[in-house]
Amino acid sequence: MSRFAVNPPPTELVDLPEHVRRDHLAAFLDAAPDAGPVWVFAAGSLIWQPGFAAAEARNGTLNGYARRFSFWTIRTRGAPDNPGLGLALEPDAGACQGKVYRLRAETQAGDLDALWRREMFSNIYVPLWRPVETAAGTVPAICFAGNRAHRNYAGQLPDTETAAIIARAAGDWGPCRDYLDLLLAALAREGLEDPDMVRLRELVDRHDGRNNGRNP
Repeated sequence: MSRFAVNPPPTELVDLPEHVRRDHLAAFLDAAPDAGPVWVFAAGSLIWQPGFAAAEARNGTLNGYARRFSFWTIRTRGAPDNPGLGLALEPDAGACQGKVYRLRAETQAGDLDALWRREMFSNIYVPLWRPVETAAGTVPAICFAGNRAHRNYAGQLPDTETAAIIARAAGDWGPCRDYLDLLLAALAREGLEDPDMVRLRELVDRHDGRNNGRNP
């Protein structure tokens, strides 16, 4: 489908077994940098739909990473015959603005279990502990980077090709471009910026002719 992709789009879904996901979470938490509160960095849908009631939320900056639509999706925002692209954090010389949430101590175990079921269902991400800068200080947070060893990993495609895929793909949760629209709307509400994503939507609009005048 793409001569630039690291891997071709998958033809079937692969989910992690429950015991593997549970053991992975336990090992990850054992490697936490300290015994303090658990923070989660949100770069994508966790911004507008975290799935938990946080004890605290701040705007934060993750240095050394950027948002990229870098993995194939054939379920939520794509299909086997019309694959879409999902968002991940990728190493970058710049920085990524997002939200960082502090989990409640009394619900932390259940919140993390739900988070792992959501983000790690197919192991497409690599969870990492990374420092996130906020106005109230730097906190160590869980960040979900793209898993370059996964067969769903597409790599960082040219922007024009990324836009073409996003413009045409759709899955169980709707069109792929709707995710991009939701992302930019959430960033605008939170006072966050990502010029790369703004330019990407401009390319999507040009490609599919759906320039509706919606500004982030």
